[in-house]
Amino acid sequence: MKRIIIFIKFSILIVTFLVQSINYGQSSYTTTINQVKELLEKNYIFLDKAKETNAHLDKLVQNGTFEGKSPNDFAELLTKELRKITKDKHLRFVYTKSRQASKETKPKFTKNFRRYNVPMLRGFQLHKNNIGYIDLAYFGGSKEHLSKIDLVMKEMERADAIIIDMRRNGGGSPDTVNYLSSYFFDEKLLLNSIYARAHDHTEEMWVAEVSGHKRPKVPVYILTSERTFSGAEDFSYTMQSRGRAIVIGEVTGGGAHPTRYHQIDNSDFGISIPFARTINTITKTNWEGTGVQPDIKMSADLAFDKAKELAITSAKEYSSSAYSPLENILNTVVKNNNSKKYYNDVFTHLKALIKTNMINEGEINNLGYSYLQNEKNHAAIVLFKANTMLFPDSANVYDSYAEALAKSDNKELALINYKKAVATAVQQKDRQLEVFENNLKKFQTQN
Repeated sequence: MKRIIIFIKFSILIVTFLVQSINYGQSSYTTTINQVKELLEKNYIFLDKAKETNAHLDKLVQNGTFEGKSPNDFAELLTKELRKITKDKHLRFVYTKSRQASKETKPKFTKNFRRYNVPMLRGFQLHKNNIGYIDLAYFGGSKEHLSKIDLVMKEMERADAIIIDMRRNGGGSPDTVNYLSSYFFDEKLLLNSIYARAHDHTEEMWVAEVSGHKRPKVPVYILTSERTFSGAEDFSYTMQSRGRAIVIGEVTGGGAHPTRYHQIDNSDFGISIPFARTINTITKTNWEGTGVQPDIKMSADLAFDKAKELAITSAKEYSSSAYSPLENILNTVVKNNNSKKYYNDVFTHLKALIKTNMINEGEINNLGYSYLQNEKNHAAIVLFKANTMLFPDSANVYDSYAEALAKSDNKELALINYKKAVATAVQQKDRQLEVFENNLKKFQTQN
């Protein structure tokens, strides 16, 4: 009986060994490697590198390099060998089914929902001196993620310099990268091209229309680390090459090739193959293998402090360059006591500031009253008049203009504008209608 039991146990061991040999041995992996070779030659962005890699794999198979490896070890080793030739960090072979039992007794229900995953936007803040800060974890590929970009850029409208943190960003959608980049360019520019060899197709990435206000002149600082990769490098490289940002931190990971995933037939293996390459319009190349080279190279941990130091100075310069022309022309109006001669210049400067969201109706109104209260009536009149042209559907602009005209003893034009304020308030169903009506009555009574 003991001999029978020993024989049965020995037989089980033999069968187990044979099964493992089939699952993990050369015969099984050779089929997988052959399919990998076929996919590489058909899809990898550089055909010569694909052929060189395949020749390398043939030698490894002949030498039995992959024999007896577990699926996890096989996947890691094959990825390593693929990269020996290509040097491409986007090229990855994976085992999709973990052999280790999950530590969880049951899967988490919430793992299926995006709201419980890491958000694209880690955070944003407006620091002292109007320094904006944005921290992005990745570039998501849905409309929801574009809306997140719009949201944060809305909050950055007051910023006179913006710091964008790419230090922990591993990449993502090229379209979302292009969308964020487009916020910083006013012209219709071709930023990048993406060429796919398999279909001999080139996709052009032009500056896109955005839902918010563009910031074509605001100073931008981008923080990088060695973990900055793929789409995060794309954003950094594009902004740097166009002179729209100063990159501060460490040399980035060096992955410039968009990737597509392929499942290996009848197996639990898959491979991500870079099928295209990015071509920057300015440099005619990309950051593959070299990474984005910072303008200021330093430890990633110190990059934010350095960026903030530089941003404080550039923010003041940006603000001054935006508002100084308007201030100078208003000083000329005050000096010459002439509102008519300089009206067009004032209007042009205000219109430009409105376009870049540097000033609004209420701020123009407040500015006008600051001149009026200091008895600089001509400057006040030119500002209030411009406001009526810029915001013709606002009852308040006509009321303010009328007040300035009345103080300058231009009663006829003042009456016209008091009446226009009331009429506009009625038309727009303005809650302050009674205030405008009382101002009109008071003026008529006194005059």
